[in-house]
Amino acid sequence: MPKRFNRAARLSSPKSHRPEPAEGADPLESHGRRPRPGLFLLLCFLGLLLFLSLFGDRSLFQLYQMWSARAHLEQQIEALKQENALLRQEVEALRRHPSRTEEIARRDLGLVRPGETVYQFRKR
Repeated sequence: MPKRFNRAARLSSPKSHRPEPAEGADPLESHGRRPRPGLFLLLCFLGLLLFLSLFGDRSLFQLYQMWSARAHLEQQIEALKQENALLRQEVEALRRHPSRTEEIARRDLGLVRPGETVYQFRKR
């Protein structure tokens, strides 16, 4: 049969059944708290994990730098694709119109047809 406690006795009794600490006793012992090595190890592990996630080989800072570099490279790739498209158009124009090739050869390379005379004038 379960024991029944007197409510008045329960309320009048002290909340702690621990004796008062003696003078010079460890304060941690008086409160019933002991150092927990498991908690200390957990905190050390979490600290190490945080440190490595911020400053390690695959840290958040390094990931951010790689994402920035990737975005920059994608921009360069897009610019190069546009440049390639323009160069392809120029190649097609040169293949279709031989006179355009001749114009570029005369202007940029200084070439002349056989039998032509070139006159050069000095600028004043």
